[in-house]
Amino acid sequence: MRRETEIAIESAEAIGSKYDNACKKLFQNREIIAPVLKEVVPEYKNSTVEEIIRYIDADSIRDIPVGDIPAEVEQLQTEMSSPSDKLIRYDTHFKSVNPMLSNESLCIHLHIDLEVQNNYRPTSPSYPVIKRAIYYAAREISYQLGTLTEQTDYGKIQKAYSIWICNERIPASLQNTVTMYSIKKTDMIGKAEEPEEEYDLMDVIIIRRGKKADAPIFDYLSGVFHCDKEKIAEYVDIEGNEKVLKGVDEMSGLGQSIMNEWMQKGMQEGENLLATLVGFLKRDGRLSDLDHISDEESRKRLYKEYHLID
Repeated sequence: MRRETEIAIESAEAIGSKYDNACKKLFQNREIIAPVLKEVVPEYKNSTVEEIIRYIDADSIRDIPVGDIPAEVEQLQTEMSSPSDKLIRYDTHFKSVNPMLSNESLCIHLHIDLEVQNNYRPTSPSYPVIKRAIYYAAREISYQLGTLTEQTDYGKIQKAYSIWICNERIPASLQNTVTMYSIKKTDMIGKAEEPEEEYDLMDVIIIRRGKKADAPIFDYLSGVFHCDKEKIAEYVDIEGNEKVLKGVDEMSGLGQSIMNEWMQKGMQEGENLLATLVGFLKRDGRLSDLDHISDEESRKRLYKEYHLID
């Protein structure tokens, strides 16, 4: 591989990494999170997006690392780990009021982990995303208790969600699906009457995007990943929200930068470089319908999508 090609790929990878970080940062805004919760979390089915925004504890939103650390710790280091466990970092962790269990005198929270997973089929190492999501949900529960002692009060455990938005390498049969994996009670002998809130403590939700946007959740996420402010505004009021608008603009600008990098280097180095850079562009969902990127028509559509030709 010529050095020019290596430089172009390295540059694209750097921009792609910044794009991913900008995307995750955008999903740390209550306004961007709320429509997702509205569409997939049963506790919020009867709530408005505006109510959900108020339910989310803004001060709790953070991209925290997961380790054996006490729940009372308010200020967390950038990275943490314990001698017995590997370091894990959530994309977005936050608390949100559970309207089904809370009342005027008691506030019960949901503990939520929201992940944007670009690769549904990780290869290094290879593992099912579902298993990772279940592990993250379990750590959401253990994080609430911190280090266990004889005085640990398990009654304080509140429900945890791990929500995964998957964008790439999704089998055709799984695209445009949303699946919830839950703890449910099964009476094997006799019938046990126990309050549901005592065992309904962990749900995993996998959102698998595809080419279609025929359900509100996919339509909304398509707007987010396309940096389409008008589409986002159909689901949540972002007018005048400088933080959200700036985040959308940053994502859009980085997507354009990836395309510009190809324009500067790709023509010189041919179709191999084009294929590499388009892999990054597909992360925002815009190029998912281009199966043959080397065709002249596909390239014209690629240019037009990023407003590089009339």
